[in-house]
Amino acid sequence: MVRVVKRALLLQTDPTTSKASALAKFSGEALTLANRLLKIRTSKRLMDLHGRTYTESKRSTGFNSQAVCDIERNVTRCRGEKLKAITVKCNVPRNCKTFTTKSRLFVEFALYSHRRIAIPIIKNENLRRYEKLLNEGWTCKTYGLTSNRQIVAYLHKEDTSTPNHKNMLGVDVNSKCFAITILTPQGKMLKQLYTGKDIWTRRKRLMVRKAKLQSLADRGSHRAQRSLNQLKRRERNFVRNRVGEVVRDIMQLAVEYDAGIGIEGLKRFSSKSRKFNREVLRMPFYQFRRTLESRCFDKSVCLITVDPYHTSKWCSRCGAVATRGHASNNYALFKCIRCGLTVNSDRKASLAVAVKSLLERNPSPNQQWFQISGRRVPVSGLLRSDEEAAQPGGLQAANADGMPTTFSRR
Repeated sequence: MVRVVKRALLLQTDPTTSKASALAKFSGEALTLANRLLKIRTSKRLMDLHGRTYTESKRSTGFNSQAVCDIERNVTRCRGEKLKAITVKCNVPRNCKTFTTKSRLFVEFALYSHRRIAIPIIKNENLRRYEKLLNEGWTCKTYGLTSNRQIVAYLHKEDTSTPNHKNMLGVDVNSKCFAITILTPQGKMLKQLYTGKDIWTRRKRLMVRKAKLQSLADRGSHRAQRSLNQLKRRERNFVRNRVGEVVRDIMQLAVEYDAGIGIEGLKRFSSKSRKFNREVLRMPFYQFRRTLESRCFDKSVCLITVDPYHTSKWCSRCGAVATRGHASNNYALFKCIRCGLTVNSDRKASLAVAVKSLLERNPSPNQQWFQISGRRVPVSGLLRSDEEAAQPGGLQAANADGMPTTFSRR
């Protein structure tokens, strides 16, 4: 199976004064056009907006067709009422191309009809990484111009490799930490640990400060609003850097233990109560997943996405699925209502992710998917009794409290 891996890389520019003025004018006009289209948008269907506004947008701005279409695409994807910044994409070779002089790399955009602007790229670590990726077989057919006159290179590469690792590393992502379990195909638990706890701790302190600044900003304090914007930017940069460090540690464990990586295929949560939004919606899962996919591709590590169904409610000792699996309203502990097993919820969830990843990595010809029942035992044989596990094909593991736990490949 061929999988296309994508990544984006920011290239810093060094335009002359006249070019910087032209780019600033284009970015301002593009943002104005996007917000004007946003006000008259009636649906999120691109063709509806395109049919009603394309001719007038092209006539009033003078942009080329691809720039107008990309602005319309940004408008249909916007979930707010106003855009603060916009990135306009151009494809190679129709409206964009690159060329090199003796000392510099240039990216040339055809932003307006019959007018091109060549932008020089600063020689720094980002440019060296961009050139290295091109030498490694990555392809760049699309470049984007941001509102602050920087260039985004959108690279892609086909992944045809099928790495075969001995063990499996399961990761459970929650609002307060990343729980990790490394499991062998025979069911032996090699390592369990937690990482990234400081992300929630620091964000919790920042939430208190942001609440105070927000109350002052609502009263009309411009100084508080400026401090609030700086604090949000600092928090965003901290989370991005810390998630990158967590991914780096996970990759080191995967290489050390010769393990593939399994994560949950979480879907986008809808906004609910205030407490739910604060606890769940602040999980950096999407950013973590994108970074992990990129690093797994670089290190030739297999990444498996499993169904998150009942990974937090499944008992690793008896196979029961609890309707209320928390001990004494303590969400940090899981207590099985059937066998009484009490264990950390995150630790058990990461074990369940590792088990599902092992089963999906090595399925039998007659089994293509797995399902956990809502009662006591898995419908498709995720677990077997200990007597059946003695036969060929069974996997027996020792769980957190030393009790034997058996998994099935059928």
